[in-house]
Amino acid sequence: MNRPRPRDSRTAPEAGSDPQSEDVERVTGVRTDPDHPGLLTLEIDGVAVGTLPRSEIDAEEIVAGLPAADPRVVAALRSIDVRAARAIALDLLAGRAHASTEIARKLVRRGFEETIPAVVIDELVADGWLDDSGFAGARIAAWRRDGRSDAECRRRLESAGLDATSIEAGFEIAASDPDHEPGTTSASPEVEAAITALHRLGGSVDAGDPGSIRRAATKLARRGFDLDTIRAALRECRIDDAPLESDWTSEEES
Repeated sequence: MNRPRPRDSRTAPEAGSDPQSEDVERVTGVRTDPDHPGLLTLEIDGVAVGTLPRSEIDAEEIVAGLPAADPRVVAALRSIDVRAARAIALDLLAGRAHASTEIARKLVRRGFEETIPAVVIDELVADGWLDDSGFAGARIAAWRRDGRSDAECRRRLESAGLDATSIEAGFEIAASDPDHEPGTTSASPEVEAAITALHRLGGSVDAGDPGSIRRAATKLARRGFDLDTIRAALRECRIDDAPLESDWTSEEES
């Protein structure tokens, strides 16, 4: 079934307008879908604009000649847009997990009126297809494995439009990440993320060179790790953290 193109919101005709004007868009038919008898196809000016279940469109009230701006037709067109937007959203989610704000932005970019994504998101959340907390948890777990700090994870999620409640729930979910491979110590997830970041620096860290240790610490600080976390990570990697005891600051050049 072809998906209808999003249509602009419609309002009732302005006072004084001629309801019989040839310029007014009108219903030209409500026809049974030959492939799906339970669906009805709505036509406006001879063009099929979409299909709806019989329960969502009254073929006895929406008849040929009715202006497209009639509230009954407007409601049917809105239902068509919601169904089309939901189908697109499900396609996006089938490709990868999305935050609700991402889904909304993508639907608006595809031409849907801003109120349509809000309806679709509410439906997808209620049906269990969309979960901002779960999305946040998966991203935090993955970013930690890449050596990103909790502060950076939080910034990324905030920039994606997630609210504080979803982000905090995401950190709780990430703490029980089934793909997490804990080390031999009881290091916190934040310290383990810093350790991962240190490993990614590879041979650029010379454990015998205080300057090299300080430069590595600067790189970790720029990723959002605080001093205590950086020093703990260095110790876990058997690197002396003494070069950070006195005058080191995260502003040093790397």
